Amino acid sequence: MYHLRLLTFLLLLAAVLGNAQTPATTLPALWKQVEIEPLAALQVWTSYTIGEEVYRPDEGKYEKVDDRLNFQLRRSRFGFKGKVGDRIKFNFILAADLVGRDLLAATEGGANNGGSPQIRLWNAFVQWRLSPQSEKAHLVAGYQVPQIGRESITSALRSSSMEKAWVQNYLRRHLVGIGPGRALGVNIGGLFLKEKLSWGYDVGVFNPAMKAYGSNSAGDVYSPLLTGRLVAYLGDPESKSYTPGHKINYFGQRRGLSLALEGAWQAKTDVFQDNHAYGFDFLGNYDGWSLDGEYLVLGRSGYEAISTSAQTAYLRLSYTFKLGEYWLEPSGMLTKLSGPLSAADQSSAASLLAFAGEERIADVGGNFYFTSNLKLSLHYTFSKGDAGMAGAGADVNNYFFQSGVGPILRGDWLGLGLVAIM
Repeated sequence: MYHLRLLTFLLLLAAVLGNAQTPATTLPALWKQVEIEPLAALQVWTSYTIGEEVYRPDEGKYEKVDDRLNFQLRRSRFGFKGKVGDRIKFNFILAADLVGRDLLAATEGGANNGGSPQIRLWNAFVQWRLSPQSEKAHLVAGYQVPQIGRESITSALRSSSMEKAWVQNYLRRHLVGIGPGRALGVNIGGLFLKEKLSWGYDVGVFNPAMKAYGSNSAGDVYSPLLTGRLVAYLGDPESKSYTPGHKINYFGQRRGLSLALEGAWQAKTDVFQDNHAYGFDFLGNYDGWSLDGEYLVLGRSGYEAISTSAQTAYLRLSYTFKLGEYWLEPSGMLTKLSGPLSAADQSSAASLLAFAGEERIADVGGNFYFTSNLKLSLHYTFSKGDAGMAGAGADVNNYFFQSGVGPILRGDWLGLGLVAIM
């Protein structure tokens, strides 16, 4: 069955490529059609953490640490995008994140990037519109985010909450093995635009993060990751042209509802026999109102008749209104991970390197926009968790674990942030 699915996808890819007609063009003439646009963006945070606790294994209990003020460069992006003629686009972005982060700050994310920050590749892909006159078929090849999960395919710099719904981290690690969620692969997507009911699709094949042989191989047993997403647009579509990136706030310019079904599947590897995710997401915009969310099931089965499953979900609501020349956006968000709580089920999850326990996050606050690309944010984030039968010292999910520290109980935090996109 797996090889049949992969063969079907490859035949579809070959058929689409075979029908694409590109006139012969000399290199000098092609170079004259190149347009390049530099990109840069910063997200700077000031946070105050309340109630963080660290597990002390010698004492077998958690110990509260001092509440703290922390300044960090949460995200930075720099690079360029461009196009060649009217059918080929390209995107190359680098990132330096979490600079200055205190590991005992309650904000989500990895370790401090240090005084001499490391830079990593964020995006590197080429997008080719296969049909000269329509948006029905685009081929995107390179280092990119697989098209599944609304929050995963939406830029953090365009989020209405202070931080993205952190359930995206569970989805990304479940599918490709790393928090940034990028993988090398190929995606075919497109739009079919109508007056009142439009729809779009994405189908992709990717190499997940390679953990074996010094992180240079998928392992002795190999299977690619297959993804798919189908979305219907009632009223206004999110865009009149196909794009692999998405946003939430349209500043009153959209009246439409997006409803998507999505899934991903990977067959045998060294760790599991089957890895999958499936669910739905939505985005509704009406004048200044924006409502978005998703629900996903993350499942795995192993070689010893064991399996595990967890569910992630988020719901976010905001309202944007004019304040003189500017905009104000009150917003609120709820997120949840629901994983195994019993001892037997948590043992299966651990064997399959999957998540367990529960995590709940609530974000409430507001954003002040000078322009759509320059905003100030003030939010408060509440966090709670349940480790189930794993008990104290467990690191079953993000509420209970911080890289560089180990087992924790994540605190609440008040955040003031600035986003500038150039």
